[in-house]
Amino acid sequence: MRKTFWYILGGQLATISIPVMAQDIPETTAPPPADVQPAEAMMTPEQMAVVDGWPEERQVRFRQWPGDVQAYFWTLAPERQELFWRMADGDKLALVAMDEAGREAAWGQIETQVGGMEPGESVADPDPIEESEPMDEAHSEHDEPMKRS
Repeated sequence: MRKTFWYILGGQLATISIPVMAQDIPETTAPPPADVQPAEAMMTPEQMAVVDGWPEERQVRFRQWPGDVQAYFWTLAPERQELFWRMADGDKLALVAMDEAGREAAWGQIETQVGGMEPGESVADPDPIEESEPMDEAHSEHDEPMKRS
């Protein structure tokens, strides 16, 4: 199931990144428009109260998100908000960039994936790599025992 989620996510990212790569990027970047408000100015007083009640680390992480990610966060149900916190920042950006059908498919995958996870484990954690014990040359599996003559 995890690989399917990454294939869907990768496909969505590819469709987003191809048009961006095809554009001519000017050498100088223009400053943001003056009428753009900070994300905190777009939050309701209730949302500000919720953010103020979070631990300091969570508040800092939330304020580092782009405005569209913060706005999307408030549209989520409380259960999905908790899952959203467990996602990697790159996955959050990709999820926000998707269309509504893609988001619902991704959320279905995320919720299925989380079903067998520990509460503190990150949603985007890859499968752990099992390390085998190092073998010394004298005890290799392929060596035959020494025969006495």
